[in-house]
This record gives sequence, structure tokens and C-alpha cells, in this order.
Amino acid sequence: MKNQAKSQSDLLEIGDDIAALRDNLATLLEHLKNGSVDTAKGTTEDVIQRLSDETQRLYRNIRAEGRRSVETISQHVEERPLTSLLLAFGLGMISSRLLSR
Repeated sequence: MKNQAKSQSDLLEIGDDIAALRDNLATLLEHLKNGSVDTAKGTTEDVIQRLSDETQRLYRNIRAEGRRSVETISQHVEERPLTSLLLAFGLGMISSRLLSR
């Protein structure tokens, strides 16, 4: 029972990480859109530098969140290898059925 609650909390954490990634990508796209407007106001080099800095910051955030997700999944697989194997097999079967159509 305790493992199931931990697995659910791990999955919720992964979901939160994915939501954060989605928000970061939306922010990046918004900055890219605004950057094209800023070009008329400032120099091109300044805009490129700001976009580069923001892209690097978002990349670091995405990378850190990805690592946390991988660690969480790895821990889950180590704790319940048979369940993880069956889940991966089931997802593979479903994916192959969907892709073959």
C-alpha cells in the first residue's frame, strides 16, 4: 500500500515536471515573439543576447527537471522491476497498435 502511494506521488511529480516543461517552452516562445517586436526598438545584438540568455536559462531548467524525472522513473523501476517491465510491454503493445493503423 505504501509503495502504491509512493508510485502515485512519483507519477504526480513527473506530471508536475512535464507541466513545468510545457510552461517553460511557452515562455520561451513568448520571448521569441516579443523579441521580434523588440528588434525595432533596440539593436539586434541586444535582442539576440537576451534571447540567448533566456534560452540558456530555460535549457538549464528543462535539463534539471528532466534529470529529476529520470531519477524518479529509475527509482520506480528499481523498486518494482516486474511491474515496470509489464507496464512498458503494455505501452509498447498499445503504441504499436495505434501506429499500425
